[in-house]
Parts: sequence; structure tokens; C-alpha cells
Amino acid sequence: MTGCTKEHQLLTAEDSLPFEIINNSRSDSPVLIVCDHASNYVPLALNGLGIDQPHLQKHIAYDIGAAGVSRYMAGNMKVMAVLAGFSRLVLDPNRFLTAHDSIPSISDGVVIPGNESLSAADRMLRVEELFIPYHMAINHAISYLLRHFSMPLILSVHSYTPIFQGFERPWEIGVLWEGDDGVASLLIDYLRENTDYHVGENEPYHACNPLGYTVRTHAESNHYPHVLIEIRQDLISDSQGQLEFAGLLAGALEMIQATLNTVITRTT
Repeated sequence: MTGCTKEHQLLTAEDSLPFEIINNSRSDSPVLIVCDHASNYVPLALNGLGIDQPHLQKHIAYDIGAAGVSRYMAGNMKVMAVLAGFSRLVLDPNRFLTAHDSIPSISDGVVIPGNESLSAADRMLRVEELFIPYHMAINHAISYLLRHFSMPLILSVHSYTPIFQGFERPWEIGVLWEGDDGVASLLIDYLRENTDYHVGENEPYHACNPLGYTVRTHAESNHYPHVLIEIRQDLISDSQGQLEFAGLLAGALEMIQATLNTVITRTT
């Protein structure tokens, strides 16, 4: 099986869009939610990447429950959110394009035939039609917030599998950051004061390993307040769990905004 060649268009009118924007230009808050691994969608031209369909329902294809939490938060708080509309197996929007797992040929032991022996043109199609539009949507959202606030507050929402490579992860939620830990510290304190969850600090992995593209590029490099959260997937696999975590995080963000009020102010 081969991917699309350069003379072909990857996305057609029958495909899903490469991103979803919620509350586009209709936010009264500086908060921007981004969800890199919201979808398990594979463009039709890639024929399911040659893997068995059940694999697309697992954590290797997307962050289970993360999209639901992001949508509930955006709806309840009336804040902007940008969600990727394609599977991380097609191209991971949270990896630098030079990373070895940007387009994985194997993920958690599952071989991805549709990603093997890709030409430079095959890769570039995915970059041009998926990666770039998604990150441009984030840029547009940030530009809108900068016009109305002194700076955005960026929350990156992810989820993780309870057991990975035989290790049972003990944390219910992880708070990750790189460099500036101001928002992360506030969120950790809030979660520990208001829940009984075992909160991981830069767990289940460190924000720098693997290095994420989205927060580094859109937040860290611009010195915008930010934090990345990882929620254990079994806790948000249904709408009830997603609603509960959305409410919890909404409360945390309200506290964080109040604390950072001298930093983030309305400009119009």
C-alpha cells in the first residue's frame, strides 16, 4: 500500500475538515483550549492506513475523551477552542515535523502499513493539508484574543492510557509544563485542594520528553501563560466523566484567571 502521490489531493469534499473551532471570535475570556489529538479520523484517500479498524478506536489513534472535555469546557465557559480533525497516526500535530514519530510507522507495537516507505511528496501533502491548517487555526484564535486581551491563557487538553507497556499509571490527572510553571503550580494547588486525585507533576511524562510542538510553538516561545493537562482515559471515556472534568477544570481556570488578572487584562 502506498500513500497519496504529489499529483493527488489528500482531502476531498467528502473528508472531515482538518480542524474544528468552537466559539470562533465569540469569546469573552482570554482562555484558548487546544486539543491536538481530538480525532481518530483518517482521510479517505489513505484507506485506513492499512490497519484493522479496531485499532482506530484505541489510544494509539487519538486521546480518548479529550475532545469531549474540550467541547464541554468551551461550551460552558464560552471560550474559544481549536480541535484537530485528524488522527495522530496520519500525522501528529503535536510533534515537530523532524521528530521520528511525526508520522509513526509503528505505535505501541502496532505496525502502520500506510506510513511505511512514504515519499517526501506523500509527507508534504499531509503537512500542507493537515498540520499547517490546524496550527494556522490556532494562530488565528490567538490573534483574535490578542486584539481583545493583553495575552491569551492557553490550555492544552490530552488524555493517556491507564496502562502503558505494562506499567499501571497511578495518577488520575497530570499537569505538564516546560519553563514557566506559574499556571501549572496554580492548577496543581487547586486540584489538590478540591479533589482527592493523585496529581502528577510532569507525569505521566515530562513536557520536554517528548517535546510537544503546540505548547512550545504557540505558548512557551511567546511567553503566554499556559499549561498542558493529561487526564486518565478511563475517567473520561463517557459523557458523564467528560462533564465532571470539564466542570472541575472550568473552576480551576476561573481561579487562575482571577489570580493572573494583573497579567491578563481586557484591552477593548
